[in-house]
Amino acid sequence: MKAYREAVEKLASVKDFVPEKRPLLEEAFNFLTSSSKPFLLLNAPTGYGKTLLSFALTLHSLSDASLFDRVIHVLPIRSIIEDVQKTSEQAFGFSRTKMMGSSDEFMHLFPLNITTVDTFTWDLLKLNTKRRHLIKARIEFGYDYLTQASILTSLVVFDEAHFLLEEESMATAFSSVVEFLTSQGIPIVVMTATLSQGHVEFFKKHAMKNKYEFRVLKPDENDYFVRRELEKDISITFNNGDPLNFIEPGMRNAIIVNEVKRAIELYNRAIAGDVGFENSNVILIHGRMKPSHKRALIERLRGLKDCEFLLIGTQAVEAGVDFSSDVMITDCAPINSLLQRFGRVARHAKDSKGKVIVLEDAPPGPYLEEKIKLTVSLLREKRIHPRIPATYEDIINKVHGSEIGSIKKLINQSLKGKLVKFMEDPSKRAPHVLGEIETLVQNGTLIMRSFLIPLSVDGEIVLISPKKFTELHFKGLVEVKGMTANINNLKDAYRIAKSVALGENVEIIYTGQYDEERGII
Repeated sequence: MKAYREAVEKLASVKDFVPEKRPLLEEAFNFLTSSSKPFLLLNAPTGYGKTLLSFALTLHSLSDASLFDRVIHVLPIRSIIEDVQKTSEQAFGFSRTKMMGSSDEFMHLFPLNITTVDTFTWDLLKLNTKRRHLIKARIEFGYDYLTQASILTSLVVFDEAHFLLEEESMATAFSSVVEFLTSQGIPIVVMTATLSQGHVEFFKKHAMKNKYEFRVLKPDENDYFVRRELEKDISITFNNGDPLNFIEPGMRNAIIVNEVKRAIELYNRAIAGDVGFENSNVILIHGRMKPSHKRALIERLRGLKDCEFLLIGTQAVEAGVDFSSDVMITDCAPINSLLQRFGRVARHAKDSKGKVIVLEDAPPGPYLEEKIKLTVSLLREKRIHPRIPATYEDIINKVHGSEIGSIKKLINQSLKGKLVKFMEDPSKRAPHVLGEIETLVQNGTLIMRSFLIPLSVDGEIVLISPKKFTELHFKGLVEVKGMTANINNLKDAYRIAKSVALGENVEIIYTGQYDEERGII
């Protein structure tokens, strides 16, 4: 436990908090550093401090590499990576991020490696997309065996893993990754605040097939965190109308909506009208902002932690942005997304009371209306506490499935078989895998998540959808370099997105004036 205690002390020093007992994390640490073949599901609520486990395991690997040489912390979205990376650098100084546009590293050789699930999957497939043109020309193999080998001597942590099992392309790729890693006996940790029974059965099946020591850990009623949170008064009500009508001046307010356009419109109205806040205390954060811009806004938000503020944001703040609000107004969304948002209400130890208002008439955004309606219906029937899993587990099971079949139906078994074959067959080297992947993509197969386009903005990367790219193109705000781009419709935008996904030497540059308040609008 020496490494665990050291990690707690360093984090407390950097984050300026008084360490609290976390028996669940201690149990998880002991299990992972004593079992020769562990597979752990850590089902802990938002605010519990699950990332501490990765830091502690990394410190342990520096003094004892008998079970794993290093830790790879895999996250579903870039916005969370930035927060984890900053904390790691400040407290420990031993991590490296590995994702599009942020690093030239081709192997996971640092004590703690923080990466996106997309990059991690490409690495397991033995494809370094940055070397794609050299691989295609058969000049080199792009470190294929070396990159994969650096993973196979590590402990792998999948954080916020529920994001990875929500739609077909991502679920298929993630299922392939789990299938391959478990066949190799790699120590695995899955961390999430919203674990359905279907998820448990999915992971258990892979673990049992490969003779892992499988364990599910979640806090009980005696956990100090649970006892403390139960004392908080957090109300959840439902309403309709303008989100700005529900804010409370003098309090810490957050409005979380499902669409960037809606967030920007609310922000414009908030700073133009008399809503009771100084404009300097009104902050907008969404996914179409430069990473440096978003980091500056998050720092500004942290500086207001004990002051009144109005944060207006999208899904980009529902996970990975550490703030606490007294009042939250949120668009309705499926239960897993709502729980992430609720986790930012009365989040800190000293907070005792919070209010959540869910707007039922809000646009669904990227979510399935069926899941939104079921979520709202179930939340109306049962009072939950957003940081006590026992109060909302049955809702998660009903919305996201209580049986493994609910996940199986998302998985393209034929594609999964091909991806696993690419990973496990040593004769399938990078050029061969690239050729096969190119054929699949060109035929319209999504290998991971929906195609996104990396937009270069002042030398930084902002990911946008093909639809948004098309809009910007017809406004003359983007330039495509590296390929002939006759863009007449959304289909042409997807063609460019596919080229980028395959690692082709294509650069998309934002030529408009970046708005230092609103991002790309």
